[in-house]
Amino acid sequence: MNSMKYPTISVITPTFNSKKTIFRCLKSIRNQSYPQEKIEIIIVDGGSKDNTKDIVSQFNVKIIDMDPKKQNVELNKLTGIKKAKGDLLFMLDHDNILPHKNLLKKMVQPFLDHKDMVGVETTHYHYDKKMTILDRYFALFGVTDPLAFYLGKADRMPHWNNGYDKKYFPEDCGKYYIVEFNRTNIPTIGANGFLVNRRMLLANAQVTPERFFPIDVNVDLIRKGHNKYAFVKDSVSHIAGHGNVIYYLKRRMMFVKQYHLSKNNTSLNKLRRYSVYEKKDFWKLILFILISVTFVVPILDSLRGYLKIRDAAWFIHPILCFGFVILYSYVILEHKFFAQKI
Repeated sequence: MNSMKYPTISVITPTFNSKKTIFRCLKSIRNQSYPQEKIEIIIVDGGSKDNTKDIVSQFNVKIIDMDPKKQNVELNKLTGIKKAKGDLLFMLDHDNILPHKNLLKKMVQPFLDHKDMVGVETTHYHYDKKMTILDRYFALFGVTDPLAFYLGKADRMPHWNNGYDKKYFPEDCGKYYIVEFNRTNIPTIGANGFLVNRRMLLANAQVTPERFFPIDVNVDLIRKGHNKYAFVKDSVSHIAGHGNVIYYLKRRMMFVKQYHLSKNNTSLNKLRRYSVYEKKDFWKLILFILISVTFVVPILDSLRGYLKIRDAAWFIHPILCFGFVILYSYVILEHKFFAQKI
């Protein structure tokens, strides 16, 4: 194999008590047919108390220890980026797994074909019947938040769609699609197996501790005219392991409070350049509420998917849609009537 043509890759993986998934994640990287001498793995650990660090040490990685009191996922990723030396950055969470040995080669190919390529993702999340029912649902619909799905901002395609969303005018290049995004129409790209040009990112995006968010830095790039992205006709696994629906909704509630609403009337959202919901999405939001509380459209979408892949996980969709309406309504009302009074 001629490895000279391949660029170097820095895999950035934040960890915190990640023993359940990190072995499979790193093994899937080291099993790649991509030249291993061109892959550096940077683990940024937030103070794991389990045996995460013992596991990662088996895979020839660079470990960066973060102060547990200061660490968070975004800061940890940024710290890894600042230490990286590769031509490309591979943003791979500890619960992401590459499902076959040739995926990295496929994802790098658009960079070899197009010198102005910014970033590369897969079109889908990997589906496996052995996953938990929630993980199967996320994979089948290509999103972890049904609001993003109905606002048209999901980062992956549902499995009834073999291509890529036509509203972005994708160019079919055989093994991948090319999309040139405009600044007003950007999906939630940038995480769960995202490959990006390191120098282009550092030179054009706000990569500072208070401003680094995986989606937002892509907004920075696109606004500066670096808008060519590729989506390979393949998938990456996202083993979230959220357990039951109630537990998952509670986690989403914590996320919304942290990133969008806070008790002192400030939030990380004020530092962001991207939001799943924007003012221009008002009528889409109203439509999402209506279809969620009436259940008809979510049920029809579940049936549509079920006809393609026979899995009961599709039918979690109406429950989650309704659950998210309740969740978001509760968090907003709590913030409006209680948090701001503190």
